[in-house]
Amino acid sequence: MAKGNDSNSGCVGFVALVLAVSVLMAIPTGAWIAIGVVVGVIAVIAIVAAAVGSHNERKEALAAAAEAERRAQAIADEKARVARLGKGNAKRVDSAIKAAEQVAASEAAREGWLGEVDFSIDIAEISEGFERAVALRSVADELKRLDSPTAEDRRILSEAKTTVSRLEDAAKKRVDLIVRCAVEARLIDESLRKERADARTAEQRVQLHGELAAMLYGIEAAPLTPAGDSGADRVMARVAGYREVTEQIRLARAEGLQ
Repeated sequence: MAKGNDSNSGCVGFVALVLAVSVLMAIPTGAWIAIGVVVGVIAVIAIVAAAVGSHNERKEALAAAAEAERRAQAIADEKARVARLGKGNAKRVDSAIKAAEQVAASEAAREGWLGEVDFSIDIAEISEGFERAVALRSVADELKRLDSPTAEDRRILSEAKTTVSRLEDAAKKRVDLIVRCAVEARLIDESLRKERADARTAEQRVQLHGELAAMLYGIEAAPLTPAGDSGADRVMARVAGYREVTEQIRLARAEGLQ
């Protein structure tokens, strides 16, 4: 029974193959060319799409890697800078840089009221002063840790301490001066804005004065004339007539009583 089923299946498969071959042979040669062209185009599109996708993936991967490297380098640079300057001094340098940027972006600077606003030399000298102070303190700390300090140790350590204070004080004063420049630039900006507002107010005042003067002159030159048929005048005239009539009646009654 199973052999019969296998024979039937084989016959069906053979018949299907013959039909498929017949159909393919019935297709004209021109149609085969068109089909070949379509298949070729599809293949090219698939290859190009795969290449573009692979290129974009590589590009994105490279960009991500570059960004990660940039961030890592920025973190390393910042750690090195803090080590050179000291944590507190690094913040002071940052505040000086921020203040310098505020001065450069101010209207007072753009309008030329502040002259040259390049603080690059100041920032460099501030950083150098802090770096020298940190380096001196580091070496002095190593010397202090030595056993059996000598008189020469104490002398040079005292000199180093004085020099460190002098360097840091000078740098801090320059930071404070740059921050003060930013404050003064903001005050000048506020003054300039107020001047513009006052100028607009003065201009509006002159304009309104002119309009009011013209209106007043027009009214004085052509005063209002009373209306020829005023309702108020009519009512008041009737009121006066009523009072006159009632007064005459009262007088007549008084004479009759006499």
